[in-house]
This record gives sequence, structure tokens and C-alpha cells, in this order.
Amino acid sequence: MQIITKVLPKKHKLFLAGDLHEGTILQHKHGIKQLIADVKKDKNAYLVIMGDLCEAITIDDKRYSRNTEDPNTPMPLLQYQSLVTQFMEIKDKILLVLDGNHDWKIASRFGNCVKDIFCKELGVTYGTACSKLLVKDPQGKLQYKAFLTHYVKNVGSTADDPIRREANMLLQLKQRLKRKASDTAIMATGHTHKLLVAPPASELYLTDNEGSVRQNYTKALQTAEYIHPDLRWYVNTGSFLKLFALGVSGYAERAGYDPTELGYAVVSV
Repeated sequence: MQIITKVLPKKHKLFLAGDLHEGTILQHKHGIKQLIADVKKDKNAYLVIMGDLCEAITIDDKRYSRNTEDPNTPMPLLQYQSLVTQFMEIKDKILLVLDGNHDWKIASRFGNCVKDIFCKELGVTYGTACSKLLVKDPQGKLQYKAFLTHYVKNVGSTADDPIRREANMLLQLKQRLKRKASDTAIMATGHTHKLLVAPPASELYLTDNEGSVRQNYTKALQTAEYIHPDLRWYVNTGSFLKLFALGVSGYAERAGYDPTELGYAVVSV
């Protein structure tokens, strides 16, 4: 766990992108190039990497397949070095980097590659498995807090109706995150490869001014010590791992997973 404070312009964009999975031919390489280009072209854009930077699957892992291994980066250390090269041009815009379960899997053999290779060589903040990000404006006023983690249990639904299916997943996302930090306006996770956003639910309530009844709506105040769970943003930040590639089968295909939307989330402030 890390608590990290950053000073950003009052108006900015915060890109939340993770599950890059460098090291497999199933990686959406064009999407990562687009992410880097989008962050680079906007002077007030910043990036949080949400974990699972690399595929990091070795030959003794049951998920390993030589057919889906990227021949340019077959070894985990080469995968992290490749990402260092790719993200070098926007290193000053990376606020923090989380690690994820793929990164943890090889830590006992190769060490903490996220911290000691990617973060160290780029000079960016290592966020462990989860971080609280406190964003202040140039005058030192708190703009918002965000709870950022790589790992929550799976978010999914078998409902037959697409409206109900999405509602079920958004509710699960909220339930998985809401108790992790109670003073954050934004709560985000990677890992599940879903791209989901649950906005605050503003509800009507009535008051009076001694002469008439007035209608009001609940709203979040970041200055509050406690923000009600219904008044926070919940985000599942997507991935860059394809389900299918012609001529080969990855572990997600073999496990029977459903397709997920590739990409990342952007917070506009």
C-alpha cells in the first residue's frame, strides 16, 4: 500500500490503463501505441499503470504456450525492458505504477521487476498492489482522492439480458471495492479485463425552508472524511489482451472466457 500525493493542473486527464501483457502475440500492440500517443499529445494528461505489465509466463507455468509467446520478448526480463523502451517518452507523465498477479507470479525467481526494472529505470513511483492517490491543484487544494488497485475477485454475470448483465457487473464492481477506502471519490481496479464505469448515484431528497418544500439531490464532497459508497465513481480499467488470434489458442480461449472490450479508462477533471 502506498499513499501518494501529486500536484496537477486544475484541468487535466488521468488515464487509468493496465493489464498490458507484454510478451504475448495476443497483446493489442496498436492499442498500447495509441495510449502512449494520447498521453503524450495532451500536456495535461497523466497516466497510472494498473498492474500486469507483462505476460511473465515461464515454461513451467501451466498457461505457457510457445505458440503464443512473442519471439521478440520470450523471457520476463526482456518483457519489462521492452516496456521501459516503449514508455520512456512519457515517463514524466506516469504518476505511479501498480504491480499485478502476473508480475507477482515470477517475483520469487526474478525479483520485483515492476519496482526494480520498470519503475527504477524510468524514475517513476512504485505503487505496490494498491495505492491511494491524492491529487492537489497548484495552490495546494485537494481536488480528489482515488483508490487504485490491481486485484479484486472476478467481476462477471451470466444473466441473459444485456442490461441486467451490465447492471450485475457494475454492482459487483462496487461491492468489491467500496470498503477498501471510504474517503475516495474514485475507486478503480484492473485484473478482470472488463472495461466498466459506475458513476455516482444521485438521489432525490426533500427539505423545507419553513415556507415550502424543496427538492435536493445527494452529492459527493471530496472534503468529507467519509464519502457514501453511492456517491463514488467505480472503474474497471480494461486490458490489452486479445481473446483470439488466428491459428493459435491462448489460455483465455482455452479457459472458455467471453470476449472483453479492449482499452482503458480516462478521468476528465
